[in-house]
Amino acid sequence: MNQELELVESMDKLSELMRKFQTQLRSGDLKEYTLRQLYYIELIDKNAGISVSELSKTLDVKKSTVSVAINQLIDLGIVSKIQSSEDKRFYFLQLTKKGNYIMEMHKQVHKDTIKKILKILNQEEVQNFVNIVNKITLSKLY
Repeated sequence: MNQELELVESMDKLSELMRKFQTQLRSGDLKEYTLRQLYYIELIDKNAGISVSELSKTLDVKKSTVSVAINQLIDLGIVSKIQSSEDKRFYFLQLTKKGNYIMEMHKQVHKDTIKKILKILNQEEVQNFVNIVNKITLSKLY
């Protein structure tokens, strides 16, 4: 088999694995949320005090698009907007108790998946995998 075909088949297998991971992520109590909503929740969790504007810059998406998504999360009781005490024009986003619970379930799916991967790969293989993924993603392939 030629190298290009092997690469395409490997990428297809990895894509299928990612689809399975996403399906797992959206199971149980998380099934009522979209992957986009879960991603927004994860970004808010990782970036304490982030604003809608900062979130739109991070995602390279229009502020109005992010505002609609955040308002949905607010309506679901997952995110709240907190007014800055220093600048009353500024609001930052934070997860509610429900949002933190969703994030903990999300993290557990990640942990379970990582445990499975670590049973398959040794330390050197993990480091090689990380290096390869970083090399490809930092190359600005697209």
